Amino acid sequence: MNQRIDLHLHSTCSDGTSTPREVVRRAAEAGLSVISLTDHDSTEGVAEAQGEGDRLGVEVVPGTELSARNDGTDVHILGYFIDPEHPDLISWLDTFRQARLQRAERIVSKLNRMGLRVPLEQVLARAGPGAIGRPHIADVMVENGLVFSVDEAFHKYLGYSKPAYVDKYSQSPARAIQVIRAAGGLACLAHPGLYRRDDLIPEMVSAGLDGIEVRHTKHNASQVARYSNIAAENNLLCTGGSDCHGDGRGDPIVGTVDVPFSYLEAMRERLKSGGN
Repeated sequence: MNQRIDLHLHSTCSDGTSTPREVVRRAAEAGLSVISLTDHDSTEGVAEAQGEGDRLGVEVVPGTELSARNDGTDVHILGYFIDPEHPDLISWLDTFRQARLQRAERIVSKLNRMGLRVPLEQVLARAGPGAIGRPHIADVMVENGLVFSVDEAFHKYLGYSKPAYVDKYSQSPARAIQVIRAAGGLACLAHPGLYRRDDLIPEMVSAGLDGIEVRHTKHNASQVARYSNIAAENNLLCTGGSDCHGDGRGDPIVGTVDVPFSYLEAMRERLKSGGN
């Protein structure tokens, strides 16, 4: 029997629209046997997802997606099989949680000065206990009739170089890799095809990168082949997932990316052999 997996999923604990439990339920409905909840700079939903996974027979690999920046390029590092309670990881997440809040406050202030009524309290309520991000602000703008869609909010106000954009706090990919590995996890570069900066990969490999996301919703066949080759040349693990954020967050749906179960087996073998 071919076991289906999806190792890149988001919930309401960051910028997804489904709760951790709902993510697992959708995974079960899609026939997946293993998933990883990889919320942006958060592990808040892992325990809830694992509890639901135990009930439904879906294994939930504890994960996260850490934000970093190198040479002016935003880079995301996925962490798999992490210890959510590790002090270094908790410190990282606490720092980013506060930075995300401060960034949201500055964005909302800009919008309000532009005459667009976006109450911070409404944004905070929309984000709930999760890591707050621009999509939550966009949601409120839609709710308040300021724009027709989240895409319009980003295109007109929240995207890079737009009037309400605010740079986010960042750390280096090397530091993100270090934190993930200290927490007992595997550090993997997320969706490299989106950055168009393959020249940054060697530096991350030198910093201890464990793997690279080869299969992703936005990767075409040639990119899958390219990053598979890069992984092989650098003794990196391959991983993949849909990067699903839920309803109203674009096209990716749970389980729509064909991710070989052998990817997961290789990750487990790397951990077992002490490759972390």
